[in-house]
Amino acid sequence: MKKLFQAEPIIEMMDYRQFRMIGEYQFLEASEKKCKFIYEGFLIMIEAETVHINVLKEEECLIHVEKLIHFDMIRQVNKNETV
Repeated sequence: MKKLFQAEPIIEMMDYRQFRMIGEYQFLEASEKKCKFIYEGFLIMIEAETVHINVLKEEECLIHVEKLIHFDMIRQVNKNETV
């Protein structure tokens, strides 16, 4: 049987121009050149010549960029967690 909905968190990057995320996220900062947010326990920072947030739903986000400059994804470790 085919799944009708995406149940697991996922990040898709298409041609370094479009980022699609399904899962829990929290925006920290958004401007025309960069955005920063927490996604499923990771701090994600995107910097580009231009950043457009196209879709912003409860558990889905679609970001389109022109001329990607920087993409960081840093795992956020809880105080009681060991790596």
